[in-house]
Amino acid sequence: MIENSGHTFRQAAGRFASGVTVVTTRVPDGAYGVTVSSFASLSLNPLLVTVSINRSSQLLEHVRSVEAFAVSVLASDQQQVAHYFATSGRMPEPDGFPGVPTTVHQTGAPIIAGSLSWFDCMLEDTLAGGDHEILVGRVAAAGGGTGEPLVYWAGEYRSLTTEMPRSDQLANASDGLAVAYHVLDVGPAEMLDAQNSIEPAIAALASVRTSPEQWDRLDDLVDQSELVVDQPDDFNLLALAFHGAIADAAGNRLLQATLASFGQVQSIHYRDRGSPESARAAVAAHRHLLSVLRRGDPEAASEEMRKHLDAVKQQLQIS
Repeated sequence: MIENSGHTFRQAAGRFASGVTVVTTRVPDGAYGVTVSSFASLSLNPLLVTVSINRSSQLLEHVRSVEAFAVSVLASDQQQVAHYFATSGRMPEPDGFPGVPTTVHQTGAPIIAGSLSWFDCMLEDTLAGGDHEILVGRVAAAGGGTGEPLVYWAGEYRSLTTEMPRSDQLANASDGLAVAYHVLDVGPAEMLDAQNSIEPAIAALASVRTSPEQWDRLDDLVDQSELVVDQPDDFNLLALAFHGAIADAAGNRLLQATLASFGQVQSIHYRDRGSPESARAAVAAHRHLLSVLRRGDPEAASEEMRKHLDAVKQQLQIS
């Protein structure tokens, strides 16, 4: 029996770097696809590949109905494509994927244009895999080009050599705001007041927009922070990254930039105010906050974030 099996397993599995793919199909209602990192070649004779899909994904029903799917291996410049297909709550698109050009080959399943490689497959078999199902595809056609792959590791999209950065526009915006805060000499109390006005709205959006991959990233950040509760600098960075990841999941660039700018100032103010006890309380609060966010109730998510920030203010003795 693995100790703390859920968190331990997720953390261990997250340390395995993998490529990023989009698995797509087309049904009478339109095109549909999801971002998938668990893809593998299975056999050369016959040509078979596998992808592992969460049982809750509607992709499974669509693939079974047409007995065909395609796997597009994403290139390093297709991070936004990965984010789009990782967004929950989407339905089949009658006119194709908005802003994502595709082509078709043998089966009619959409293949992402510009992908590093692709596999057009007929459904060979489905295998049970706990909370996932494994699709086995017989490859009808395959192809690709040259370039660098998009990599998924420890809950983040990355390149082969460095972590994938935020967009230059987002980084520049947050840097500019942070400079303004320093010029204004904004203190921790004023910062928390602003945070308490913005983050509940972020939490409300994230509760209905967070993808499975982003949930994994949030879980992993909490797991990592729990390991360094007695290391203030490391814990501080991970705790701020957790709040930043919620903003990323909310999918609003203005809110992302604003919260990122807060983090640059908060790291200075909070570093010397925390303790192992307050860090442990923050870990527990982050786990509870995630459980509320997962309910998909924006009002409850907003209220829980507000309670969390009020508790942080008390724990850090900020008045």
